[in-house]
Amino acid sequence: MNKQKRSFFEIFFETGLYRICILVLMCVVMSMISNNFFKVGNLINIARQACVLLILAACATGCILTHGIDNSLGGVMSLCGCACGYFLNNNYSIISSILLAVLIGVVFGCVNGFLIAIVKIPPFVSTYGVSYIANGLALILMGSDIFSGFPKAFRNLSSGNLGPVPMLIIWALLITLFMYLILQRSKFGRQVYCVGANDTTAKYSGISAVATLFAVYTISACGAAIAGVLQAARQSAAQAGMGDTFQMMAIASIVMGGTSMAGGEGSVFGAILGALILTLIANSMNLLGVPTLAQSVVTGAIIVLAVLLDVQMKRIQAQRIAKAAVK
Repeated sequence: MNKQKRSFFEIFFETGLYRICILVLMCVVMSMISNNFFKVGNLINIARQACVLLILAACATGCILTHGIDNSLGGVMSLCGCACGYFLNNNYSIISSILLAVLIGVVFGCVNGFLIAIVKIPPFVSTYGVSYIANGLALILMGSDIFSGFPKAFRNLSSGNLGPVPMLIIWALLITLFMYLILQRSKFGRQVYCVGANDTTAKYSGISAVATLFAVYTISACGAAIAGVLQAARQSAAQAGMGDTFQMMAIASIVMGGTSMAGGEGSVFGAILGALILTLIANSMNLLGVPTLAQSVVTGAIIVLAVLLDVQMKRIQAQRIAKAAVK
C-alpha cells in the first residue's frame, strides 16, 4: 500500500509544532518590546505564575481525554486552600493540614466520579454543581474572614527555594512529570485514551470505564487540592474564591494545548504549552501596562482564536485522512 506523503504544512500543524513556535515567537517579540522581559527576575516570575496553572491543567487533562470536563477545579481549589488555612490556624501540624486538605479534594473527586460514571450525569453539569457545593462550603468555613499568619515552613513550600530554584517550580515539575508518566507512559494512560476515543470499544476490550472515570476525576480533584494548598502558601493567606480565576484558564490551557474536547486525543505536554502561553500573555500585558479590565477581554479573545485555529487544523486533518481513505 502506498503511503501518502505529508507536506511540511501538514506536519507542522498536525504535530502541534506551531504551538511551540507561537511560544518562541511571543518571547522574541516581547524581548524586542520590553527590555525587562528576559531579565532573570521576570523569567522566574513567569515560571512562578505558571506553576499553579500547570498543576491544574496537567491533572485535569485526563478528564478532557475521556470526553469529559472538570468544572469543579476552581471550587475544589478554593475549598482545599481554605481548609488547609483553617487547620493551620487551629494548631494542626503542617503535614496534617495538607493531608486533610488533599483528602477533601479526593472526596470531591470521588463524588464527581460517582455522579459521572455511576449516575450518568453529564460531566459539564455534575462538576458545575459540585463546584457550587465546594464554593459554598468555603464561604461557610471562611465567612468574611481571610486566614493568614501561616508558619514560615508552610509558606516556604511555595515561596522558598531549593538552592537557586524556587520550590513552587519544583512542585510543578514533579507533578507534571508524574502526570506525563501515568497518562503517556502507562497502561492506565492507554485505558484513558481508549475510553475517551470509544467507551464501547473500551468495554469490549476489558477496560472498566467506571474505574477509569473515577480515577481521572479523583486525580483532577487531588491536583486542585494541591494547587489550593500551594496557592495559600504562596499568598500566605487563604480566602473563599481564591481558585475562581484558575478554573477556565486551566480548561483553556488544556484545549489550547491540542487536547480534543471530543476525547481520545491530546497530551500533558500540550497542556503545559497551553498554560505557558496563557501565562506569557498575562505577563506581557502587565509589562506593556495593559489595564487590568482590558486584560480579561484580550485573554478571552486569544483563547477563542487559538481554539478556533486548533479546530480548523483538526478539520483539515480529518479531510486529508478521508481523501486518503477514498484513494
